Amino acid sequence: MKKWGFRIVVVILIAAAVIYGFVYFIHTLSHESTDDAYVAGTVVPIAAEVKGKVINVYINDNQYVDAGKPLLEIYQQDYFDLAKEKKDTISRLTSEENELAATIAEKEKTLTKTRANLDVAISEEDLAQKEVQRYDRLLKKDAVSQNQYDQMKSRWQVTVARRQAAVAAVDEAQAEVKTIEAKSTTQSFKIKEAQSAKDMAERDLTRTVVIAPISGRIAMKNVNPGKYVMQGQALLAIVKEDIWVIANFKETQIAKMVVGQPVEIKIDAYPAMKFSGHVDSLQTGTGSIFSLLPPENATGYFVKVVQRVPVKIIIDSKFDSQHPLWPGMSVVPTVDVSRQTGTKLSKK
Repeated sequence: MKKWGFRIVVVILIAAAVIYGFVYFIHTLSHESTDDAYVAGTVVPIAAEVKGKVINVYINDNQYVDAGKPLLEIYQQDYFDLAKEKKDTISRLTSEENELAATIAEKEKTLTKTRANLDVAISEEDLAQKEVQRYDRLLKKDAVSQNQYDQMKSRWQVTVARRQAAVAAVDEAQAEVKTIEAKSTTQSFKIKEAQSAKDMAERDLTRTVVIAPISGRIAMKNVNPGKYVMQGQALLAIVKEDIWVIANFKETQIAKMVVGQPVEIKIDAYPAMKFSGHVDSLQTGTGSIFSLLPPENATGYFVKVVQRVPVKIIIDSKFDSQHPLWPGMSVVPTVDVSRQTGTKLSKK
């Protein structure tokens, strides 16, 4: 009886193994699975945009923050003083520009006056020249004396000198106006440069308060009050709650894989749980081709290696606070390739 009982148990075990193997074989014909997969998500590194000593930190490790909320504050007084200095510089340069404008207006009045004097000098010269010509005719007729003619010619020469002096005065006034206008143009550029410097100083002042760009949970917090930080130094990261799965399937597994196919997802951290999802897209290239040193098969000895194609899988299951999924967690997705529901590549 013991022998027969043992034999029956062995037969049952063998039959179960055969049945399980057959079912598994049938399952593998319509499903593709890989353990080279992980949870991915939006991770935004937060870095300091200005340097200085941290005086306040408003967040804790793993805390949830809303977009727009302050994360930390850097000492502001230095940046406040710099912004005030740049603002005072603009005020000084603007005053100088106004002074130049007033000087230009004054010089333009002087230029107008010198031009009027030039017109008068030209008229006097024309009149004196006509008198000289008339006296020259009279002298030839002995109607005037040589002394009278010489006096009239001397007056004409004086008007010529006055006209030349008036021309020189006009040229000088014009040169002064152009010089001051050039200084005014240069002053305008100085004001624009000072305005840009002031705007940058004010931006740096606002950057002393680091704001959360997105909503999510704090991760890799590496900042505390009293710490001196440099511009561009990483301080923490914010992990957004929208997650997906990146599964690196072998190139021999994606022949029947299309967008929209259902996926069963098992998480290593929760072995008793199963999550559902669907194929969102297939990367247009294997992982190795985008690596830092892509393979160059045309050189050296060639050894064929099965490549892997990253596949993005969207998780359809609702967020479970008791079983949260975070980027980096290991998963085992199984794609039902028997359902032809989409295209080979997503056009998104």
